[in-house]
Amino acid sequence: MGINGVMIAATSSGSGKTTVSTGIMRALSDRGLKVQPFKVGPDYIDPGFHRIASGNRSYNLDSVMGDKQTVKELYYHNSEGKDISVVEGVMGLYDGIGGHNFRGSSFEISMILGLPVILVIDISSSGESAAALVKGFMELDKRARIAGVIMNRAGSDYHCKLVREAIEYHTGVKVIGCIKRDDSIRINSRYLGLVTAAENSMDDDYFKRLSDSISKSVDLDFIIGLSKQYSSGWSGSEKIYNFKRKEKARIGVAYNRAFSFYYPVNIEILEKYGGIPVYFDPVKDKTLPDVDGIYIGGGYPELYAKDLSMNKSLLWEIKDKINGGMPVFAECGGYMYLSESIKYGNEVYPMVGSIPATVHMEGLSLGYRKAVSPSSCVILGKGEKIRGHEFHYSRIDFHGREDPAYEFENGTREGYNYRQLTAGYLHVYFPSNQNAARRFVSRCSQYRKGKS
Repeated sequence: MGINGVMIAATSSGSGKTTVSTGIMRALSDRGLKVQPFKVGPDYIDPGFHRIASGNRSYNLDSVMGDKQTVKELYYHNSEGKDISVVEGVMGLYDGIGGHNFRGSSFEISMILGLPVILVIDISSSGESAAALVKGFMELDKRARIAGVIMNRAGSDYHCKLVREAIEYHTGVKVIGCIKRDDSIRINSRYLGLVTAAENSMDDDYFKRLSDSISKSVDLDFIIGLSKQYSSGWSGSEKIYNFKRKEKARIGVAYNRAFSFYYPVNIEILEKYGGIPVYFDPVKDKTLPDVDGIYIGGGYPELYAKDLSMNKSLLWEIKDKINGGMPVFAECGGYMYLSESIKYGNEVYPMVGSIPATVHMEGLSLGYRKAVSPSSCVILGKGEKIRGHEFHYSRIDFHGREDPAYEFENGTREGYNYRQLTAGYLHVYFPSNQNAARRFVSRCSQYRKGKS
């Protein structure tokens, strides 16, 4: 059975790609179609909007942290039984890790999966010149299957008509939609990108407005027909979804407005090896649920530092569990949460205190990472490697024992190891080394047996 899919790409970040993609997902869902969403790249924010819009979990398709086979398996496995798959691109169509090979770009993912591309362009400050922009994207690499254009942030019907005629005349590409400027459907941004779905006030009224706007402005029938025209299948062997073991350990997963940055496939690989996710809210829950280990992902703990700090009973319990040998794995925001304190603005907020360091909100670190473990820890053996991504506007200052969790290709070391605790700014990608998930579940299982 073939998989029907399209990619929604853009000329650059800030073109409204996420709003348009999410709107298309919702509008197609409102037609009764089963929509499977995906996101190109390491982003953890956009998939949250996709899930709300479509009702289905959105997966990252990343050819840098993963490889081509991982991209194909995630896409085809999760698209089975769905009517259409909608892949939201990253940045501009050709933007990847740099150089001339387009690695990690939306273009590369479209080539791996054979997807047609619908290009979103912001025409708010342009007229006929938009045609030159589209033509340039077509000419840069003629393998690009640019099959349609959606014009965004138009000023009027006349503006739509003017630019549509120019694009179709000069490029031969069909303009399948023109969306007028409407701030009521725009998704807000902040320094790490968009405001997360867990925080955003996206109620039913918002999605109705968004769906109505897209339905009136975009040729959805064209998108459906296009997806069927390029329908494809895959017969490769599965390495992620190949088996699932019986329950071995219950893993507490911190999830709320402060912590929502998780790759869905990471959770699934933990489940594959017998980990059962048990979600808890570090702001509202006064005690931990009955768990054998803890996984704390990234997010915006600094924005909710006061609320996190006030939940002293949970902070104390987590520290006590760490001192008692419970396996704990933390990434970025979770790393910050386990420190002694977070300095945000003019205030200093006490945190768990298991890491002898203070977090300061300054400095940007961004990029893909290849990491090796300098010593054995709860996810990696000594010398074992894993890939991931780092993106944060903070730094951590140690004032005590420091045992780094990771060493990157350039020799930089970061993170912290202590007994059964491993934490760092790195967002690891379990498909790049599934043994990391298996090792963590095994450690949690051993802890479970020891406490029974």
